[in-house]
Amino acid sequence: MRAADVAAAPADGIVMPAEPAALKANTLPQALRKIKVNTADEAMNDRLVGLLRDGLDIDWVLADLASMGFKAKAYTNASGGYFVMVDVKGLDESDYAIGLARVYYVTEVRVGRAIYEEIFGGGAKSTYAVKQGTIKGGINGSPADIKIDKVGWTIKGGMNGSPVDVAIDHEARAISGGANLSPVDLRFEWSKEKILVEGGANHSPVSYLADWEKGEVTGHMNNAPLKLEFDMDEGTAGSMIVKVTGYANRAPVELVYNKHNGHIGGAMNRAPVDITLVNCDLYDFLQYFFLFAGKN
Repeated sequence: MRAADVAAAPADGIVMPAEPAALKANTLPQALRKIKVNTADEAMNDRLVGLLRDGLDIDWVLADLASMGFKAKAYTNASGGYFVMVDVKGLDESDYAIGLARVYYVTEVRVGRAIYEEIFGGGAKSTYAVKQGTIKGGINGSPADIKIDKVGWTIKGGMNGSPVDVAIDHEARAISGGANLSPVDLRFEWSKEKILVEGGANHSPVSYLADWEKGEVTGHMNNAPLKLEFDMDEGTAGSMIVKVTGYANRAPVELVYNKHNGHIGGAMNRAPVDITLVNCDLYDFLQYFFLFAGKN
């Protein structure tokens, strides 16, 4: 169901969401764009305000949110529609704010100033119920098995025939450690729309900009130019397939990402790609592309 379908529904009709359950967890950049400061009460940090799509069955919404662990109550707005308030007292408020924003029928999440600063002041926090991500399969002609820890902010495992042990420091905006049989010493600048990664990895200078709005990653690494193009098509709930095309390591990149099951297939570095992302998504793959680009 598209937003236009909801808007076109009769005024007295009840529209039941038709999107698959997997879409309850929208991508992190998509969710972050929904989070705003609650200007009506910036000091209210124990409750979240969630604005909803029009025409939904509010009893269904409350039951669905409860199934995901949200303590929500419904209220009516001036136009006769509904919004919810979620109790987060004593909980990780910013984590729950991101989690609520990931729900596909929540159009905006309004938070207290302290929550907003915690989320955006020092880089993205982990996402509700999605704190441990894994990427497994085959890439660059070798097995891949890595874990992305979004609590301790580490990436560990093995890939490209070498161990991966990387730490991410949001305060220092630094990525350090080792991967692809090379030291990793990178700095990053992060925002909701883009991330710039610069420094050294894979025994070469690294500089690339991942721009989520434009749908591209451009720069250089492994002593070669880098350009990837993609379209997450976030405005269409039913769009499950994303193509990533371009070049890296002086070789074409032709990848297909399935939002529903997290699979990435295709080819890069003149080798097949067959990996599955669990509790992470294409944004993680592209943000940390220096890992997947392979040895220099």
